[in-house]
Amino acid sequence: MSLSQPTSPPTTPATATTSSRRRRFERPTAAQTQAPIASTHPLTRRHYRVATVAIEELVDLVDRCVGLLIPGALVHARPRMGKTHAIDYVAIHLARSRPDLLVLRMSCEHHRTQFEGAFFSSLLAAAGTHDAKPTSISQKRFSLIRRLSEQLQLRGGYIVVLYCDEAQRLSKHALEWLRDVHDQLAQKGVRLITFLVGQSQLMEHKAQYQLAGDEQIVARFMIEQLHFRGITDATAAATCLESYDLTRYPEESGPTFTEFFYPQAWKTGLRLERSGAQLWNAFVQAHAAAQLPGTIEIQMDYFTRAIESVLNNAAKWDSLGLQLTDAHWERAVGESGYVAAQQTVIPVG
Repeated sequence: MSLSQPTSPPTTPATATTSSRRRRFERPTAAQTQAPIASTHPLTRRHYRVATVAIEELVDLVDRCVGLLIPGALVHARPRMGKTHAIDYVAIHLARSRPDLLVLRMSCEHHRTQFEGAFFSSLLAAAGTHDAKPTSISQKRFSLIRRLSEQLQLRGGYIVVLYCDEAQRLSKHALEWLRDVHDQLAQKGVRLITFLVGQSQLMEHKAQYQLAGDEQIVARFMIEQLHFRGITDATAAATCLESYDLTRYPEESGPTFTEFFYPQAWKTGLRLERSGAQLWNAFVQAHAAAQLPGTIEIQMDYFTRAIESVLNNAAKWDSLGLQLTDAHWERAVGESGYVAAQQTVIPVG
């Protein structure tokens, strides 16, 4: 089916946020071809950060832990829900709201055996130290504490926020070593707040530590916990879409993402937020049509790909008075790769 000559679009359940007006896809006019070149826009390179309901919940958790000096929290989610994206977003938030904090991020690697030296090398790398010469474990510990202290002095602060990405890979030994770092920093008046961010296995690890009586680990790193979710309803979809209506490039001085790609439609009131129910319904219908099992929860990777599909097609569709229809969003969900990805993880048998 040609996008420029579609058949009548199918109907999805309407809510107060959906429009009853329907408009055909249109070929670009001469004015539309004069739109800004999109190749330099961060959306084209998928190098941008927008807020979601789950990210806002994570921001609240981080702010609470920092404000109350809670030493650790556990954040768990299914794969591809946007945890790494969320860490980036919160790091930017803290850099703006609390420049006195030292924010580190460590990607937890899988090792067949546990070596203290490799663990501290990862922490040193997170702190921005890359020693060319091999050193002893005690030297690495000393170098780490000194590096963190020096950076905090430059900021005039006393709090280190550490994000451990893919934290389900951390062993009990690694958490014990991290607890030692926490204690050594505390002796110098420095507070370490650790966020273990990873997959659902983290909750299993917490239960195992509780059963084994490892109270120091649970009380130090797993006091608070957050189930980081994908998009689960039309409201969450609209919240994410609104971010594209509000986020500007260049920041503060440039047009919003929606305005950049749809300058003509933006002038006459096009806002992606109003399509929250349409986009959610398109995913629901695709989920049902493919007979995918389980409750629908859209991973952020596929959700943002659907939005990017609509924005990247703006050169063909932008016009004064344009209204995005169900057909636009159904095509976008198809291009997101959501159904194919879900089918690859369906158990056989």
